Amino acid sequence: MRTIHLAGLAFGAGLPKICVPLTAGDLPGLERELAAAAALPADLFEWRLDCFQGDPASGLALLREKARLPLLATLRTKGQGGAADPSPQKYEAQLLDLLGQGGFQLLDIEFSWGRETVSRLIRAAHEKGVGVIVSHHDFQKTPDAAPMVELLREMKSLGADLPKLAVTPRFPGDVLALMEATLETSETLGPVITMSMGALGRLSRVSGGLTGSCMTFGAGASASAPGQIPAARLSELLEEFTPQEEGERL
Repeated sequence: MRTIHLAGLAFGAGLPKICVPLTAGDLPGLERELAAAAALPADLFEWRLDCFQGDPASGLALLREKARLPLLATLRTKGQGGAADPSPQKYEAQLLDLLGQGGFQLLDIEFSWGRETVSRLIRAAHEKGVGVIVSHHDFQKTPDAAPMVELLREMKSLGADLPKLAVTPRFPGDVLALMEATLETSETLGPVITMSMGALGRLSRVSGGLTGSCMTFGAGASASAPGQIPAARLSELLEEFTPQEEGERL
């Protein structure tokens, strides 16, 4: 599998990278959360701007000063499991404003806003030297493997550095379908980010070394999605379940 270098990290090489979400609602809470997260085995942080009630500029200033790891900036909307509820124009404007401020290395862009909006935002991010994760969350179901592969490929075709897909399993076979789609896509396109949410899907959060999912989200002070495993425990599981040699993946 190819390796993608973003934010000083090699995605697709070694263990899947652990991303710890920061979900505090204000500056004091963000500072406390960041201090606690510093002790966790994380490779990068995700700042969930939709959870933050203060001025984003103040949050970015704090993170620039005190975060010691690469930062993924995410404005998660209600339809995708977050708290933000912007219009299409407002969503695009907010992300462009963030890019103007800088201070982060990766940006999440929601696929649900459509090809034209997503393509414009990807171009704007790349012009600023910011890597892009294009994401989609399905809180109702898990599609068959083939449609999931096609969705990940479409994200990549738009210019995503890392396509991300999260789905909701109803049966054990749903988890296996997500893992099958991940393996097929990663073998042809390179690293992707996938997860099957909830307790039933936890296996998918530690199997990236086998399937090609290059990042997994580990809970710090709080989880940002159903089924997240605490970061410290996640690190142990990744060490145990990730093949140490490339040949072991076959």
